[in-house]
Amino acid sequence: MKTAVVIDSACDLPEAYIQRHALHVLPNTVLLGDQRWIDARDANRTLAFHHHYATARNLAAATEPCSPSAIAALFLDHLVTAYDRAILLTLSQARSALFQNASEASFAILRGYRERRRQAGLNTPFYLNVLDSKTVFAGQAVLAHEVVRLLGQAELSFNEVRCLIEAFRSYIRCYLLFNDWSHARRQASARDEGRIGLLNIHLGRLLGVKPVVRFVEGETELALQARGFDRALSGLFEQALLDIDQGLRSPLIVLSYAGDPQVIRQKRAFVEFEHRARQWGLELMVSIMSATGGLHVGPGAVSLAFAVA
Repeated sequence: MKTAVVIDSACDLPEAYIQRHALHVLPNTVLLGDQRWIDARDANRTLAFHHHYATARNLAAATEPCSPSAIAALFLDHLVTAYDRAILLTLSQARSALFQNASEASFAILRGYRERRRQAGLNTPFYLNVLDSKTVFAGQAVLAHEVVRLLGQAELSFNEVRCLIEAFRSYIRCYLLFNDWSHARRQASARDEGRIGLLNIHLGRLLGVKPVVRFVEGETELALQARGFDRALSGLFEQALLDIDQGLRSPLIVLSYAGDPQVIRQKRAFVEFEHRARQWGLELMVSIMSATGGLHVGPGAVSLAFAVA
């Protein structure tokens, strides 16, 4: 049976990976002033967005997730006849309405797929699982990679794959390094903001302190803070190495950057971290952060994720 893997554009996987594994992308729409950016994992367009956003001043900004009708159209017009089943992974519903939109679309898909398959000469059912990733950005990429890996194991049933993916979510640790506190505060929920602290936000702005937050199963907490971006980046990698030293469920680390990834690759802290990862036999996958992610966490932000043992 052929299985479609569908992600949204906030899932920070490199374009080459998406193409190699034939993943399908639900686009988000980014609104910046009077401009609309279709966020669909196009690296060149995404880099142009990051450059534009980094120089924009006081423009109204928002994102719109893929609508239920657009999701249903993708499935009914293409996927239900090309595949026998599908797994749709969404950005954490704590941060986006996409999971709700996809769940709503699933009813229309399940009502309409039989006629589409009948017209294509198919008389077997179509199975769809909509899954809240409970993580963001690089964390979504770690989960999608695990989906691809599990689907490659022919002995696993679709239901077994679904159950394993649901369990895997709780082990994902996604760190976000913000280049400014205003985006950190905007990203936090009311409960999360209490953990981060208003005093930290005000002092951070005054002293140039950069926060690193940890996102686990939809919850956010302050992991560390350091004065200056380079020190915060070093602190992020040190914290990650402490986690990784305890073992990983998957030999993969994903990093995304809200800007040209070459900027991060040239940082001494990154070079040292990459060297350690290679020593441990781990893959370090580097990607440009989506426009959706960049709008929420700000220019120059970093997302780093892996699945702990």
